[in-house]
Amino acid sequence: MNFRICYRVYDTSGVDMKESYNARGFDLNRNFPDFFKTNNKQQQPETEAVKDWLESTQFVLSGNIHGGALVASYPYDNEANNMFTTFSSPSLTPDDDVFRYLASVFSFNHENMHLGIPCRDGTPGFANGTTNGAAWYPLTGGMQDYNYVYGGTMEVTFEISCCKFPMKTELTRYWRENRKGLLHFLGEVHKGVKGLVKDSSNNPIPKAALKIRGRDMTFYSTKKGEYWRILLPGSYIIEARADGYKPAEEEFIITSQEVTIQNITMYPTRVVSDQSHASSEGPWDKHLDIGLDIAPTSGPMANGEASTSDTQLLSTYEKFDESMEKSSVISEAEFDEYFSGMGLAKEQEKMDGNLTDYEFPPTADAVSAAGSLSLSRSLCFNLGFSRCIVLIVLAFTWRLRL
Repeated sequence: MNFRICYRVYDTSGVDMKESYNARGFDLNRNFPDFFKTNNKQQQPETEAVKDWLESTQFVLSGNIHGGALVASYPYDNEANNMFTTFSSPSLTPDDDVFRYLASVFSFNHENMHLGIPCRDGTPGFANGTTNGAAWYPLTGGMQDYNYVYGGTMEVTFEISCCKFPMKTELTRYWRENRKGLLHFLGEVHKGVKGLVKDSSNNPIPKAALKIRGRDMTFYSTKKGEYWRILLPGSYIIEARADGYKPAEEEFIITSQEVTIQNITMYPTRVVSDQSHASSEGPWDKHLDIGLDIAPTSGPMANGEASTSDTQLLSTYEKFDESMEKSSVISEAEFDEYFSGMGLAKEQEKMDGNLTDYEFPPTADAVSAAGSLSLSRSLCFNLGFSRCIVLIVLAFTWRLRL
Protein backbone atom coordinates (compact mmCIF):
# COMPACT_ATOMS: atom_id res chain seq x y z
CA MET A 1 0.00 0.00 0.00
CA ASN A 2 1.38 3.40 -0.94
CA PHE A 3 1.75 5.70 2.05
CA ARG A 4 1.82 9.42 1.42
CA ILE A 5 2.25 12.16 3.99
CA CYS A 6 1.20 15.55 2.68
CA TYR A 7 1.64 18.88 4.38
CA ARG A 8 0.29 22.10 2.99
CA VAL A 9 -0.03 25.55 4.50
CA TYR A 10 -2.87 27.09 2.54
CA ASP A 11 -3.39 30.23 4.62
CA THR A 12 0.00 31.69 3.69
CA SER A 13 -1.00 35.32 4.03
CA GLY A 14 -2.46 34.63 7.47
CA VAL A 15 0.77 32.96 8.58
CA ASP A 16 2.82 35.93 7.47
CA MET A 17 0.54 38.39 9.24
CA LYS A 18 -0.08 36.23 12.34
CA GLU A 19 -3.84 36.33 12.12
CA SER A 20 -6.75 34.05 11.17
CA TYR A 21 -7.64 35.90 7.98
CA ASN A 22 -6.10 35.97 4.53
CA ALA A 23 -5.04 39.17 2.76
CA ARG A 24 -8.64 39.73 1.61
CA GLY A 25 -9.99 39.59 5.14
CA PHE A 26 -11.57 36.10 4.97
CA ASP A 27 -11.22 33.42 7.63
CA LEU A 28 -10.49 30.40 5.44
CA ASN A 29 -11.74 27.96 8.06
CA ARG A 30 -15.20 29.51 7.64
CA ASN A 31 -15.04 29.55 3.84
CA PHE A 32 -15.93 26.01 2.73
CA PRO A 33 -19.33 24.71 1.60
CA ASP A 34 -21.23 23.51 4.65
CA PHE A 35 -23.18 20.28 5.12
CA PHE A 36 -25.85 21.85 7.33
CA LYS A 37 -26.25 25.41 6.07
CA THR A 38 -25.70 27.48 2.96
CA ASN A 39 -22.42 29.33 3.24
CA ASN A 40 -22.85 32.60 1.36
CA LYS A 41 -19.30 33.81 1.89
CA GLN A 42 -17.32 34.32 -1.30
CA GLN A 43 -15.00 31.37 -1.76
CA GLN A 44 -11.36 32.34 -1.79
CA PRO A 45 -8.59 31.09 -4.12
CA GLU A 46 -7.00 29.24 -1.21
CA THR A 47 -10.28 27.44 -0.52
CA GLU A 48 -10.71 26.50 -4.17
CA ALA A 49 -7.14 25.19 -4.23
CA VAL A 50 -7.84 22.84 -1.32
CA LYS A 51 -11.07 21.65 -2.95
CA ASP A 52 -9.22 20.92 -6.20
CA TRP A 53 -6.54 19.09 -4.25
CA LEU A 54 -9.14 16.86 -2.60
CA GLU A 55 -10.79 16.24 -5.95
CA SER A 56 -7.54 15.13 -7.58
CA THR A 57 -6.23 13.05 -4.68
CA GLN A 58 -8.40 10.89 -2.47
CA PHE A 59 -7.10 11.11 1.09
CA VAL A 60 -8.10 8.50 3.64
CA LEU A 61 -7.00 10.27 6.81
CA SER A 62 -5.94 13.84 7.56
CA GLY A 63 -5.01 16.04 10.49
CA ASN A 64 -5.80 19.75 10.59
CA ILE A 65 -3.32 21.58 12.85
CA HIS A 66 -4.39 24.73 14.71
CA GLY A 67 -3.23 26.83 17.65
CA GLY A 68 -5.13 28.42 20.52
CA ALA A 69 -6.14 25.37 22.59
CA LEU A 70 -4.94 21.91 23.59
CA VAL A 71 -7.46 19.38 22.28
CA ALA A 72 -8.21 16.93 19.46
CA SER A 73 -11.55 17.97 17.95
CA TYR A 74 -13.58 15.74 15.61
CA PRO A 75 -16.65 16.25 13.35
CA TYR A 76 -19.19 17.57 13.10
CA ASP A 77 -18.21 21.18 13.73
CA ASN A 78 -21.70 22.38 12.84
CA GLU A 79 -25.26 21.27 13.51
CA ALA A 80 -28.60 21.73 11.82
CA ASN A 81 -30.23 23.77 14.59
CA ASN A 82 -27.33 26.04 15.43
CA MET A 83 -28.38 29.71 15.58
CA PHE A 84 -25.63 31.16 17.72
CA THR A 85 -21.89 30.62 17.90
CA THR A 86 -21.80 29.30 21.43
CA PHE A 87 -21.44 26.07 23.38
CA SER A 88 -23.75 23.40 22.07
CA SER A 89 -24.61 19.74 22.29
CA PRO A 90 -22.58 17.23 20.25
CA SER A 91 -23.29 16.89 16.54
CA LEU A 92 -22.42 13.28 15.80
CA THR A 93 -21.38 11.76 12.49
CA PRO A 94 -22.30 8.24 11.32
CA ASP A 95 -18.65 7.38 12.07
CA ASP A 96 -18.62 8.84 15.59
CA ASP A 97 -17.00 5.73 17.10
CA VAL A 98 -14.12 5.94 14.63
CA PHE A 99 -13.61 9.68 15.16
CA ARG A 100 -13.59 9.32 18.94
CA TYR A 101 -10.97 6.62 18.61
CA LEU A 102 -8.78 8.59 16.18
CA ALA A 103 -8.89 11.69 18.39
CA SER A 104 -7.91 9.57 21.41
CA VAL A 105 -5.01 7.98 19.53
CA PHE A 106 -3.49 11.41 19.06
CA SER A 107 -4.38 12.75 22.50
CA PHE A 108 -3.01 9.80 24.50
CA ASN A 109 0.23 9.83 22.51
CA HIS A 110 0.68 13.56 23.15
CA GLU A 111 2.87 14.57 26.06
CA ASN A 112 0.09 16.26 28.01
CA MET A 113 -3.07 16.71 25.88
CA HIS A 114 -4.80 13.65 27.37
CA LEU A 115 -4.56 15.20 30.86
CA GLY A 116 -7.32 17.66 29.96
CA ILE A 117 -5.60 20.62 31.61
CA PRO A 118 -7.28 23.90 30.56
CA CYS A 119 -5.17 26.56 28.88
CA ARG A 120 -6.66 29.36 30.97
CA ASP A 121 -7.77 29.59 34.55
CA GLY A 122 -11.50 29.54 34.97
CA THR A 123 -12.15 27.67 31.74
CA PRO A 124 -13.10 23.99 31.59
CA GLY A 125 -10.67 21.42 30.26
CA PHE A 126 -11.48 18.64 27.82
CA ALA A 127 -11.93 15.13 29.16
CA ASN A 128 -9.14 12.94 27.78
CA GLY A 129 -8.10 15.89 25.62
CA THR A 130 -10.81 15.30 22.98
CA THR A 131 -14.10 16.93 22.03
CA ASN A 132 -16.80 16.93 19.42
CA GLY A 133 -16.42 20.13 17.40
CA ALA A 134 -19.99 21.38 17.74
CA ALA A 135 -20.03 20.55 21.45
CA TRP A 136 -17.07 22.88 21.88
CA TYR A 137 -18.48 25.63 19.69
CA PRO A 138 -20.36 25.30 16.37
CA LEU A 139 -19.02 26.90 13.23
CA THR A 140 -20.16 27.10 9.62
CA GLY A 141 -17.86 26.50 6.64
CA GLY A 142 -15.05 24.59 8.35
CA MET A 143 -12.58 22.48 6.41
CA GLN A 144 -12.92 19.50 8.76
CA ASP A 145 -16.59 18.86 7.97
CA TYR A 146 -16.05 19.57 4.27
CA ASN A 147 -13.24 17.04 3.99
CA TYR A 148 -15.31 14.36 5.69
CA VAL A 149 -18.62 14.90 3.88
CA TYR A 150 -17.44 15.87 0.41
CA GLY A 151 -13.93 14.42 0.27
CA GLY A 152 -14.48 11.10 2.00
CA THR A 153 -11.58 11.88 4.34
CA MET A 154 -11.54 11.12 8.06
CA GLU A 155 -10.19 14.40 9.41
CA VAL A 156 -9.46 15.44 12.98
CA THR A 157 -8.44 18.95 14.08
CA PHE A 158 -5.46 19.18 16.43
CA GLU A 159 -5.25 22.31 18.57
CA ILE A 160 -1.64 21.90 19.69
CA SER A 161 -0.78 25.11 21.54
CA CYS A 162 -2.46 27.32 24.08
CA CYS A 163 -0.84 30.26 22.31
CA LYS A 164 -2.70 31.11 19.11
CA PHE A 165 0.43 32.32 17.31
CA PRO A 166 3.53 30.79 18.93
CA MET A 167 6.97 32.08 18.13
CA LYS A 168 9.06 30.17 15.62
CA THR A 169 11.68 29.61 18.29
CA GLU A 170 9.17 27.28 19.99
CA LEU A 171 8.60 25.06 16.96
CA THR A 172 11.15 22.49 18.13
CA ARG A 173 9.27 22.06 21.40
CA TYR A 174 5.94 21.68 19.63
CA TRP A 175 7.39 19.07 17.32
CA ARG A 176 8.69 17.10 20.29
CA GLU A 177 5.31 17.25 22.04
CA ASN A 178 3.30 16.23 18.97
CA ARG A 179 5.65 13.92 17.08
CA LYS A 180 4.52 10.67 18.71
CA GLY A 181 0.84 11.55 18.47
CA LEU A 182 1.10 12.46 14.79
CA LEU A 183 2.93 9.25 13.87
CA HIS A 184 0.48 7.03 15.74
CA PHE A 185 -2.43 8.92 14.20
CA LEU A 186 -1.06 8.46 10.68
CA GLY A 187 -0.50 4.76 11.37
CA GLU A 188 -4.26 4.26 11.74
CA VAL A 189 -4.63 4.67 7.98
CA HIS A 190 -3.49 1.05 7.65
CA LYS A 191 -6.46 -0.28 9.62
CA GLY A 192 -10.01 -0.93 8.49
CA VAL A 193 -10.97 -2.16 5.03
CA LYS A 194 -9.66 -1.57 1.55
CA GLY A 195 -10.12 -3.13 -1.86
CA LEU A 196 -11.01 -2.74 -5.52
CA VAL A 197 -14.38 -2.22 -7.15
CA LYS A 198 -14.33 -4.02 -10.49
CA ASP A 199 -16.58 -5.58 -13.09
CA SER A 200 -16.80 -9.25 -14.05
CA SER A 201 -13.85 -8.77 -16.44
CA ASN A 202 -11.67 -7.31 -13.67
CA ASN A 203 -11.89 -3.79 -15.09
CA PRO A 204 -11.92 -1.05 -12.42
CA ILE A 205 -15.14 0.84 -11.80
CA PRO A 206 -14.40 4.50 -10.93
CA LYS A 207 -16.71 6.71 -8.90
CA ALA A 208 -18.68 3.79 -7.48
CA ALA A 209 -20.78 5.05 -4.57
CA LEU A 210 -19.90 3.08 -1.44
CA LYS A 211 -21.51 2.94 1.96
CA ILE A 212 -21.03 0.88 5.10
CA ARG A 213 -24.45 -0.44 6.06
CA GLY A 214 -25.76 1.39 9.10
CA ARG A 215 -23.50 4.39 8.43
CA ASP A 216 -25.25 6.95 6.29
CA MET A 217 -22.19 8.47 4.68
CA THR A 218 -21.22 7.85 1.07
CA PHE A 219 -17.66 7.66 -0.20
CA TYR A 220 -16.37 6.82 -3.68
CA SER A 221 -13.90 4.60 -5.47
CA THR A 222 -10.96 6.22 -7.26
CA LYS A 223 -10.44 6.26 -11.02
CA LYS A 224 -8.57 2.97 -10.53
CA GLY A 225 -11.47 1.44 -8.62
CA GLU A 226 -9.67 1.66 -5.26
CA TYR A 227 -11.37 2.38 -1.97
CA TRP A 228 -10.37 2.62 1.70
CA ARG A 229 -12.32 3.08 4.92
CA ILE A 230 -11.09 3.23 8.49
CA LEU A 231 -13.29 1.14 10.78
CA LEU A 232 -13.00 -0.37 14.25
CA PRO A 233 -12.91 -4.17 14.72
CA GLY A 234 -16.23 -5.87 13.98
CA SER A 235 -18.46 -7.30 11.26
CA TYR A 236 -19.65 -5.04 8.45
CA ILE A 237 -21.45 -5.03 5.12
CA ILE A 238 -20.29 -2.69 2.37
CA GLU A 239 -22.77 -1.64 -0.32
CA ALA A 240 -21.77 -0.49 -3.80
CA ARG A 241 -23.71 1.26 -6.55
CA ALA A 242 -22.58 2.51 -9.95
CA ASP A 243 -24.31 3.63 -13.14
CA GLY A 244 -24.92 0.70 -15.47
CA TYR A 245 -24.33 -1.95 -12.80
CA LYS A 246 -26.50 -3.93 -10.43
CA PRO A 247 -26.08 -3.00 -6.75
CA ALA A 248 -23.58 -5.20 -4.93
CA GLU A 249 -22.72 -5.88 -1.33
CA GLU A 250 -20.04 -7.80 0.54
CA GLU A 251 -19.76 -8.84 4.17
CA PHE A 252 -16.39 -8.69 5.92
CA ILE A 253 -14.76 -8.80 9.33
CA ILE A 254 -12.12 -6.42 10.69
CA THR A 255 -9.62 -7.50 13.32
CA SER A 256 -7.75 -5.16 15.62
CA GLN A 257 -4.33 -4.98 13.99
CA GLU A 258 -4.74 -5.93 10.35
CA VAL A 259 -6.38 -4.28 7.38
CA THR A 260 -9.09 -6.35 5.69
CA ILE A 261 -8.95 -6.62 1.90
CA GLN A 262 -12.43 -6.88 0.42
CA ASN A 263 -12.83 -6.58 -3.33
CA ILE A 264 -16.26 -5.91 -4.83
CA THR A 265 -17.40 -7.32 -8.17
CA MET A 266 -20.30 -5.60 -9.91
CA TYR A 267 -22.32 -6.96 -12.83
CA PRO A 268 -23.88 -4.83 -15.58
CA THR A 269 -27.59 -4.30 -15.73
CA ARG A 270 -29.41 -5.57 -18.82
CA VAL A 271 -29.47 -2.82 -21.44
CA VAL A 272 -32.85 -2.61 -23.21
CA SER A 273 -32.33 -1.38 -26.76
CA ASP A 274 -34.86 0.76 -28.54
CA GLN A 275 -36.28 -0.14 -31.96
CA SER A 276 -33.59 1.69 -33.89
CA HIS A 277 -30.89 -0.42 -32.25
CA ALA A 278 -32.81 -3.66 -32.64
CA SER A 279 -32.92 -3.38 -36.43
CA SER A 280 -29.14 -3.59 -36.74
CA GLU A 281 -27.86 -5.19 -33.55
CA GLY A 282 -28.29 -8.37 -31.59
CA PRO A 283 -29.47 -11.77 -32.84
CA TRP A 284 -32.03 -10.33 -35.25
CA ASP A 285 -30.61 -10.91 -38.74
CA LYS A 286 -31.68 -8.49 -41.47
CA HIS A 287 -30.85 -11.13 -44.09
CA LEU A 288 -33.79 -13.17 -42.81
CA ASP A 289 -36.35 -10.44 -43.28
CA ILE A 290 -35.99 -10.70 -47.07
CA GLY A 291 -35.49 -7.01 -47.54
CA LEU A 292 -38.51 -5.96 -45.50
CA ASP A 293 -36.34 -4.25 -42.89
CA ILE A 294 -38.84 -5.09 -40.14
CA ALA A 295 -37.30 -4.65 -36.73
CA PRO A 296 -38.33 -6.38 -33.51
CA THR A 297 -40.40 -4.18 -31.22
CA SER A 298 -39.06 -5.57 -27.95
CA GLY A 299 -35.64 -5.52 -26.33
CA PRO A 300 -32.69 -7.86 -26.81
CA MET A 301 -33.56 -11.51 -27.44
CA ALA A 302 -31.79 -14.80 -27.10
CA ASN A 303 -30.48 -16.46 -30.25
CA GLY A 304 -33.26 -18.05 -32.25
CA GLU A 305 -35.99 -15.78 -30.88
CA ALA A 306 -37.90 -13.09 -32.67
CA SER A 307 -40.61 -10.68 -31.63
CA THR A 308 -42.53 -9.02 -34.43
CA SER A 309 -46.29 -8.53 -34.36
CA ASP A 310 -48.48 -10.12 -36.99
CA THR A 311 -50.02 -6.70 -37.57
CA GLN A 312 -46.62 -5.27 -38.40
CA LEU A 313 -45.96 -8.02 -40.93
CA LEU A 314 -49.38 -7.73 -42.53
CA SER A 315 -49.00 -3.99 -42.85
CA THR A 316 -46.07 -4.57 -45.21
CA TYR A 317 -48.06 -6.87 -47.47
CA GLU A 318 -49.12 -4.26 -49.98
CA LYS A 319 -45.62 -2.84 -50.34
CA PHE A 320 -44.17 -6.31 -50.66
CA ASP A 321 -46.80 -7.44 -53.15
CA GLU A 322 -46.28 -4.38 -55.33
CA SER A 323 -42.53 -4.92 -55.29
CA MET A 324 -42.86 -8.56 -56.23
CA GLU A 325 -45.24 -7.81 -59.09
CA LYS A 326 -42.57 -5.64 -60.69
CA SER A 327 -39.86 -8.25 -60.30
CA SER A 328 -39.32 -11.31 -62.44
CA VAL A 329 -41.12 -14.53 -61.61
CA ILE A 330 -39.31 -16.73 -59.12
CA SER A 331 -38.60 -20.20 -60.41
CA GLU A 332 -38.84 -23.32 -58.31
CA ALA A 333 -35.05 -23.62 -58.37
CA GLU A 334 -34.68 -20.07 -57.07
CA PHE A 335 -37.29 -20.83 -54.43
CA ASP A 336 -35.22 -23.78 -53.16
CA GLU A 337 -32.04 -21.67 -53.22
CA TYR A 338 -33.44 -18.69 -51.28
CA PHE A 339 -35.27 -20.63 -48.59
CA SER A 340 -32.88 -23.49 -47.97
CA GLY A 341 -31.18 -21.26 -45.38
CA MET A 342 -34.25 -20.91 -43.19
CA GLY A 343 -33.33 -23.87 -41.05
CA LEU A 344 -35.69 -26.25 -42.88
CA ALA A 345 -33.56 -27.63 -45.69
CA LYS A 346 -31.71 -30.16 -43.58
CA GLU A 347 -34.91 -31.34 -41.99
CA GLN A 348 -36.54 -31.74 -45.40
CA GLU A 349 -33.53 -33.61 -46.73
CA LYS A 350 -33.75 -36.10 -43.90
CA MET A 351 -37.50 -36.50 -44.28
CA ASP A 352 -37.41 -36.96 -48.08
CA GLY A 353 -34.41 -39.27 -47.89
CA ASN A 354 -33.75 -41.91 -45.33
CA LEU A 355 -35.20 -41.53 -41.86
CA THR A 356 -32.66 -44.04 -40.59
CA ASP A 357 -29.96 -41.35 -40.98
CA TYR A 358 -31.17 -39.96 -37.64
CA GLU A 359 -29.38 -41.27 -34.61
CA PHE A 360 -32.56 -40.46 -32.71
CA PRO A 361 -36.20 -40.30 -33.83
CA PRO A 362 -37.04 -37.03 -35.59
CA THR A 363 -38.46 -34.41 -33.29
CA ALA A 364 -41.97 -33.08 -33.55
CA ASP A 365 -40.50 -29.77 -34.67
CA ALA A 366 -38.61 -31.48 -37.49
CA VAL A 367 -41.69 -33.28 -38.75
CA SER A 368 -43.75 -30.11 -38.48
CA ALA A 369 -41.09 -28.09 -40.29
CA ALA A 370 -40.82 -30.54 -43.16
CA GLY A 371 -44.57 -30.74 -43.51
CA SER A 372 -44.83 -26.98 -43.51
CA LEU A 373 -42.30 -26.72 -46.31
CA SER A 374 -44.13 -29.27 -48.47
CA LEU A 375 -47.41 -27.45 -47.91
CA SER A 376 -45.71 -24.16 -48.72
CA ARG A 377 -44.52 -25.46 -52.08
CA SER A 378 -48.07 -26.48 -53.02
CA LEU A 379 -49.52 -23.15 -51.94
CA CYS A 380 -46.89 -21.23 -53.88
CA PHE A 381 -47.78 -22.73 -57.20
CA ASN A 382 -51.51 -22.25 -56.55
CA LEU A 383 -51.50 -18.75 -55.04
CA GLY A 384 -48.51 -17.25 -56.81
CA PHE A 385 -45.08 -16.60 -55.41
CA SER A 386 -45.75 -13.03 -54.26
CA ARG A 387 -48.44 -14.05 -51.77
CA CYS A 388 -46.70 -17.31 -51.01
CA ILE A 389 -43.59 -15.65 -49.65
CA VAL A 390 -45.66 -13.51 -47.31
CA LEU A 391 -47.27 -16.65 -45.92
CA ILE A 392 -43.88 -18.28 -45.45
CA VAL A 393 -42.51 -15.23 -43.65
CA LEU A 394 -45.54 -15.23 -41.36
CA ALA A 395 -45.21 -18.94 -40.70
CA PHE A 396 -41.49 -18.70 -40.06
CA THR A 397 -41.88 -15.78 -37.65
CA TRP A 398 -44.69 -17.52 -35.82
CA ARG A 399 -42.55 -20.65 -35.46
CA LEU A 400 -39.67 -18.64 -34.02
CA ARG A 401 -41.99 -17.04 -31.50
CA LEU A 402 -43.11 -20.47 -30.36
